Amino acid sequence: MGVVLLLGKIARTLREDGVPATFRKAGLFLRRGRVTDEFDASYGVDTSGVEPLWKFKIRSRNARFGVRYQPTSEQELVDAVNFLNDDPQTLTFIDLGCGKGRTLLVASKLGFREIIGVEFARELVQIARANLTKMGVLNANVIHGDAADFPFPTSDFVLYLYNPFSHEVMRRVIANLRKSHAKRAFVLYSDPQCADLLDSNESLSRLGRLPGRNIHIWTVANPT
Repeated sequence: MGVVLLLGKIARTLREDGVPATFRKAGLFLRRGRVTDEFDASYGVDTSGVEPLWKFKIRSRNARFGVRYQPTSEQELVDAVNFLNDDPQTLTFIDLGCGKGRTLLVASKLGFREIIGVEFARELVQIARANLTKMGVLNANVIHGDAADFPFPTSDFVLYLYNPFSHEVMRRVIANLRKSHAKRAFVLYSDPQCADLLDSNESLSRLGRLPGRNIHIWTVANPT
């Protein structure tokens, strides 16, 4: 599956970005090795580095629509949550495409009531779960599954996305968001390549953009 996914990614990049951009991206991936940044060094976890999906055996039919894992900076997520001016202790934090789980660790430090990560690469799920164990996080769950199939809770939540997939999957996620009966629900979307889908959906209202960051924020209208 890894080779098939890699070939699919190359073909997609060639179609969308052209030959020069494809070679530039390939060069960047080949030069990247194991990276340990300040966050990992401080907490003794493994959340850093860029992980292209072709490295993993992914069974999901949506693997070809996924984007590489890349960690969010701790301060960026803290700033985004503070922008909401809401109490994390009353909210569930959800990260679709959570990868190694850095956002889940940061969410635990922010005091979210419950923490959920969804990831379709089994190897990344295992790393994320190990990281949560190392930091003693007890109210978090990492689900090995497809983001397109995730049913959102009826309890109030914050959904975090770091450009984890393309329009094909985002349409399914938005449809699932509309089925939620949460009274308060927010979407924090970093590097929002599919922002047009959220802006054009009547069940979502844009709150704005985090100052100095490429994170855009929406609220989800309660359908009831």
